[in-house]
Amino acid sequence: MTVKELFQSLDFKDIIEPLVLKYPNALKPMSEYKENYDIILNTEFSGEGGTITFQPNGESDAYMIEGDRYLNIVGMEVVLPDRGEVSKAEAAAKILWCAAPFARYPVIDWSVFEEEVADSYALQAKRLDIKMALPYCRNKAILQELKREMQSTTDDLCLSYEACNWFLFGKGKLWGNKQNRSKRKRLYRMKERSAELYQLSEIHKELDLLEAKIGYVSENIRQLALSSSSIDKAYYKSQTAGKTDRLAYLEDLLLNPLYNSKKFLSPDKNQECICVLYTTPEHSCTSDEQNRISDILSKYFGTTPWQLFTRQCNCLYKEVELDIMCITK
Repeated sequence: MTVKELFQSLDFKDIIEPLVLKYPNALKPMSEYKENYDIILNTEFSGEGGTITFQPNGESDAYMIEGDRYLNIVGMEVVLPDRGEVSKAEAAAKILWCAAPFARYPVIDWSVFEEEVADSYALQAKRLDIKMALPYCRNKAILQELKREMQSTTDDLCLSYEACNWFLFGKGKLWGNKQNRSKRKRLYRMKERSAELYQLSEIHKELDLLEAKIGYVSENIRQLALSSSSIDKAYYKSQTAGKTDRLAYLEDLLLNPLYNSKKFLSPDKNQECICVLYTTPEHSCTSDEQNRISDILSKYFGTTPWQLFTRQCNCLYKEVELDIMCITK
């Protein structure tokens, strides 16, 4: 049977239990898996296909579908053990887990996306990491590579295999406990600063992405993000096949307690949430739909502050997509 036939034989409720048992600490809100389950049911195969084989001990090569698109995944053949050691629900849970983070992407106007500020922080962090490693390198060739990389204007670490292997693993053996107290304190401060720079880079990337979605980002939101402890995101694209309408689908995803869509919301914390609702110019968001989505989001967020923006793009046909960014201070 194919992946699509496997999922057609199961209700999403059948897949929840093996998902939770297998990945209890790494799950996204279940609503995202519900949507990906529906995407599989609503996608027609138009790829090269392939085979996903499950072994009696539960091991499989399902990880090979990571990065693939649903239009190909749905046509892959699923091979289960003859004696039923792996159930259909367990196989579907594994496939959904491997495919869900990669098989679709949010709507972004990439033409206005910039990340020079984010890259500058990542570049500072990379140079600081190299600076920490330089005093402990005894290989002249690797030392020269590290020094050249210090002058690079890209935030990627472009080293030879030997130099990269030393940088990632060998330097730790040299550092060890051979430092006096002042050197250990200095190294600790440099590591803390490097981690801070990498975090600032990621935050600025998120702000750049948000600006690419909504345009101007208020100073209040910008400062909240810069001082945030976490930034969590979710995006839902309506799948109206078999549903009453496109907003009814989003309402079910957000408000059905079975799907745990409020996983990232904490009313007792200082949070701000930004929502962007996308439609196509030909099937734009009506006044009634704007009122309905506002009512849905009011129930969803409760006391957590939120803002809603409506935007248009050309790749959704009659569907809508809702992007949610939750900033926690």
